[in-house]
Amino acid sequence: MSSWIEFWGRPHAIYVNQRNLEAHFDRLASDIEPLLPDRADSRVLDWGCGDALCAGRLSARIGTLFLYDAVEAVRARLGQRLGDHPRIRVLDPGDLAALPDSSLDMILVVSVLQYLDAGQLSAAMRDWHRLLKPDGRLLIADVIEPDTPVLRDVLSQLRFARANGFLGAALLGLVRMALSDYGRVRRQAGFSTYRPDTMLGLLRGAGFAAERLPRNVGPTPHRNSFMARRAPASQDDRGAASPPKVQNRLAP
Repeated sequence: MSSWIEFWGRPHAIYVNQRNLEAHFDRLASDIEPLLPDRADSRVLDWGCGDALCAGRLSARIGTLFLYDAVEAVRARLGQRLGDHPRIRVLDPGDLAALPDSSLDMILVVSVLQYLDAGQLSAAMRDWHRLLKPDGRLLIADVIEPDTPVLRDVLSQLRFARANGFLGAALLGLVRMALSDYGRVRRQAGFSTYRPDTMLGLLRGAGFAAERLPRNVGPTPHRNSFMARRAPASQDDRGAASPPKVQNRLAP
C-alpha cells in the first residue's frame, strides 16, 4: 500500500491531460448521480476519492459529501480547492476514524480495490460496515476481473479518449506509461482482482447483502460494480468469506 500511496502522491501518466481527467470524473458523476440517496440531508463518503473533480456536482444533490484519500498530497489539493465549500469536508485518517458509527447514508468506493491487499480490504470493509446506517448503501465500482487481457483495457481507454477528444494524447500516454515505473510498483505493491462471485462472497463475509449491478460505474464497461447494504443480523456471517485472491497485471 505504501508504494501505491507514493505513486499516487507524485506526478504520473494515468491521466494523460486535463481533458482526460475532466472526462473521467464527468462520466463518474453521470453514473453515480442516479444512485445517490434521494434525501437533501444525506451524508455520503467518497472513500479513496482521488482528485474528486465531480465533488461539487455530487454535493449539490445531498447534505454533506465527505472526501477521504490515503494520499496526503491529494488531500492537500482537495483542501485547497474545496476547503471552503459548505457541503464538502475533506477528511484525514484521524477525521475518518472519528466519524460516528451508523452515521452515513452511502459510501462510494470507485476504482480503489485494485490497490488494496487482502488485509487492507478486510479492515476497510469492517470500517464501512461500522459507518453505514442500517439502511445505508455501499457502492463498490470499477472492480477488475482476473486475467482481463491487457488489450481489452487499452482498447477501452482509446475508445473513451476518441469519444472525448483526447485520442492523440491517449496514444502518447500509453507510451509514457510503458516507460514509467508503474509496472515496477504493481509488481512490488500488488494489484488485486476479483471475480464477481468472489466479491459477493467477501461482502457477505463482511456482513453485507450485495448484488452485482447491471453495468459498471465509470468509463470501463467490462469491469464490475456492486451495491451492498448491511445485512440483517440473522444474515450477518462476517468471517465466513475466504481471503481475496491478488493477481498482478500490466494494464492500469
